[in-house]
Amino acid sequence: MRRIGLAVGILGVTAAAAACGSGSGTVPSEPAAPLTSAAADHIRLAAMRLRLEDLGPNWRSEAPSSDSSSSKCDPRPKDVKITAGSWNSRGVDFGFGTTASIHSDAIVFASAADAQKTVDANMSGKVVKCVERELTKQFKKAKSVKLLGISSSVLRRHQIGDGFSGIRLTMNVAKGKKIYKFFLDAFLVRQDRALAEFTYMNAFQPADSSTEDGLAKTIAQRGALSQ
Repeated sequence: MRRIGLAVGILGVTAAAAACGSGSGTVPSEPAAPLTSAAADHIRLAAMRLRLEDLGPNWRSEAPSSDSSSSKCDPRPKDVKITAGSWNSRGVDFGFGTTASIHSDAIVFASAADAQKTVDANMSGKVVKCVERELTKQFKKAKSVKLLGISSSVLRRHQIGDGFSGIRLTMNVAKGKKIYKFFLDAFLVRQDRALAEFTYMNAFQPADSSTEDGLAKTIAQRGALSQ
């Protein structure tokens, strides 16, 4: 999976630094009927990716980013078996103007233990520090903006599905004499042996927690009905 749990990159920061406003989403979609076909794992993977209709108005689908500089931070636990998906998947991406971006993907493992092992690996402090270092390197290449500092914190949310974990990266960015904040929230949603990840980057203020929780619930509900 592309950057599972911590899909990072500048994600339009250069453009967003000159913009204003923020994005938010709603969760209008209903879960599909239960599935029992031989291809259920692949269908389940698709079900646990976010869709454009899961988001609010003015969101748009975008081509997956080709940037892979932070993928070196992705832990790939040994002795886990993937039955649908890939560590190298690019997932799906969505944008809201120049101020918000969402990335979403999923993997189905052979067992719930394999999925949880992957969650634990991605939530380690070592992975978060690696992502911070890679982001810092990326910003050094940007000519119009300057990274003043970056910090991380664990997001404490209600239980969703069989597991719901999140981390927030907060970036302080300068464009000329103006200083902006960018927030990147990265989540892992486990439903039995399926694991979904989505990240929500918002400019100027964090994305609304109820919106993020709603997206996680949509993912978990579709995953539960397709197992």
